[in-house]
Amino acid sequence: MKKTLLLSSVLVATLFAGGYRIPEQSLKGIALSAANVANASGADSAYYNPANMVFNEDKNSFELLTTMIHLNKVKFQNDNGEVYYSRKEDFIVPQFHFTSKDHNGWRFGFSVTYPAGLSKRWDDTIPEAGAKEFTLKTIELNPVVAKKVNENIGVAFGIRFVKSEGIANVLGLKSNGDGTYTPLYSEYLNGDSFDKGWNAAVAFRSDDQTLRLAATYRSKINLSLSGDASGFYNLYLITGNPADAAKVVAFNTPGKVTVPLPAVLNLAIAKKFGKTTLEFVFDRTYWHSYKKLDFDFKDPAVNAIFGTPKPKDWKDSNTYRFGITHQCSEKLTAMLGYAYDESPVPNSTIDFSLPDSDKHIFSGGIKYKLDDRMSVGLSALYTKQKTRRASVYDPITKTYTNGEFKEGGAVLFAAGFDYTF
Repeated sequence: MKKTLLLSSVLVATLFAGGYRIPEQSLKGIALSAANVANASGADSAYYNPANMVFNEDKNSFELLTTMIHLNKVKFQNDNGEVYYSRKEDFIVPQFHFTSKDHNGWRFGFSVTYPAGLSKRWDDTIPEAGAKEFTLKTIELNPVVAKKVNENIGVAFGIRFVKSEGIANVLGLKSNGDGTYTPLYSEYLNGDSFDKGWNAAVAFRSDDQTLRLAATYRSKINLSLSGDASGFYNLYLITGNPADAAKVVAFNTPGKVTVPLPAVLNLAIAKKFGKTTLEFVFDRTYWHSYKKLDFDFKDPAVNAIFGTPKPKDWKDSNTYRFGITHQCSEKLTAMLGYAYDESPVPNSTIDFSLPDSDKHIFSGGIKYKLDDRMSVGLSALYTKQKTRRASVYDPITKTYTNGEFKEGGAVLFAAGFDYTF
């Protein structure tokens, strides 16, 4: 299959955005704003805390759900009075989790999730120079195994297989000052990669099962993208000669880039008070490994234009997650969640490819037990993105565009069922 390199920082940078990493991967995960680690149980414990699988019922269990994701428009209010909007986007993705019954103290699990993914499109000249359109899809297959150390402690280990696909389109136009534009470059890009990592977990529960502690870790994965980069560029970008401004050169050249999908550490505590369980999760994402974006192209001219390393200098970020689970009756369970999510993107490198900012996350959901084997559920989540002041570098004019990123955020709805046998 032909592969096209994701030439622009638009796509690969977006993969790592705090707002576009998707830790909410199950009915309970969405309902609790991913505060579902220490108290994880049932099929989705395979993803959130596989060490907790050893404390599940001695039965096989699976969960199947469908999640609808709506990304709101992002607004940029330019200080010169202009306003730019990205387009709104919608996705539907399925997720699956499975945990096994006990096998002499061992449990096995498997999850199919979508840890990152989005689509963002801009139609104004300034933002489309780096982010006219991009779409990203990732799917992760994560088999895990857990061992029961004793009645209070479980440990687990898993392998992560991540498949990434993306489309990117950028358009560089230079204003001539009379309402017309000179095309500098245009790129339509399509690519994929397949990479591996690992995850581990340890869990503790008290003798009376009212206190649970957990630590989970998902390793860094280096995403290695390679293939062909195609498009065109204005010869003026190479020669600097105004006489070449009308000359356009098409290209198709091999290229490659490696970028890190950062490691994530979760530390969690859950405490049960009668029919109500409270959980707090400290979520640390190690973005410091994303120092720069450095493409390498075989064609020297293309490499001269697009191969210059772009500094990123992202910082490690924290997310603080809170969840409440209440057993309303023998059959009905209600859940509420809240999280505060810090952005890893520093002011010095923020751009239209990643208009990220700190976020408030609110969520809730219910699960209803139909019988001894099947439960159904609904959950929803709303992300409110904070306004952020930004000074964005314009590669066309080589000046800075000053203004504010506003609105944005996302809404998630999920429906599904779990079944034990």
